Amino acid sequence: MKIASRILLVVACVIAAASVLLAAYVAHMGEALSPSSLKSLQSALQMQQIHALALAGVCALALLHIPSKTLLLCAALFTAGLLMFSLNICLIHLAGITVFRSLTPYGGMAFVAAWLTLTAWAWRFQSH
Repeated sequence: MKIASRILLVVACVIAAASVLLAAYVAHMGEALSPSSLKSLQSALQMQQIHALALAGVCALALLHIPSKTLLLCAALFTAGLLMFSLNICLIHLAGITVFRSLTPYGGMAFVAAWLTLTAWAWRFQSH
């Protein structure tokens, strides 16, 4: 599980870096977007930044402590949320790709499930 945690940590860092680049891009093209598109993108990018940091934190926990299936599930849920929610909204508003639009709410649910999974891990965690 350590290798999965390392890979997901790298993924989290790349997603966080991409969020900064996308935020800069959106800021510079703001007038070309409708107000509702701009608001959606800003919200998606904020969620992307928050949850990329959360994913990185979960991976760090897994690397520094005894890895657990609960932490791996949590990381997978954060990753799924980032793909289905944040990436999907960016694809819709920046590239006009709407084929995955129906997945957006499931991305939000994946975020909630990830936070609850992390809560369960924290409740059961015992330091050695």
